[in-house]
Amino acid sequence: MKNCVAGCVALLVGAALVYSVAQADDVKSGPDKRIAGAFNVKAITGEKAGETFCYVCKFNAESRPAVVLIFSQKADENVAKVVKAVDGIQKNNDKLGTVLVGVGGVTETDLEKLQSTHKLTTALTVAVDKNGPPAYKLNPQAAVTVLVYAKGGTISKNFAFSDTKSAAAKATEIASAAKDVLK
Repeated sequence: MKNCVAGCVALLVGAALVYSVAQADDVKSGPDKRIAGAFNVKAITGEKAGETFCYVCKFNAESRPAVVLIFSQKADENVAKVVKAVDGIQKNNDKLGTVLVGVGGVTETDLEKLQSTHKLTTALTVAVDKNGPPAYKLNPQAAVTVLVYAKGGTISKNFAFSDTKSAAAKATEIASAAKDVLK
């Protein structure tokens, strides 16, 4: 009887773990085929710090062959792991454009703290529209949405996560998707 109870408990715990991982991967957020156009952000770090402007427009004007847009509702250590993964590529390849857009409750102070702790290359910004650009249809249940797209706005990969820990776990995959667009 003890073995049966222990087996049932193990089965239930395993099922809960599979469900939680599946749930993180089942979140849908943002466009799938093409980016949804220009939108303004307030830059907190980077060459445009303190200015309000459009990074999508900037990257398009520079004819960047690949761009990584990271929309995040948090500015924590897990989000820093995602940003660092794409920073590693950007530091060695100026053809990649990267930007983190804080949405929801992310504040300028949150991003300043993230920058002071991690010294990130990726520009950290706050969306002018608190919930992100409406045309991008970001899911409020997605803590992190990452769009990897090629010149012209064609999305090669859309990642969406219900929590930042799941996003951090896929940081290498996100970086690989950016590398693939640069090829």
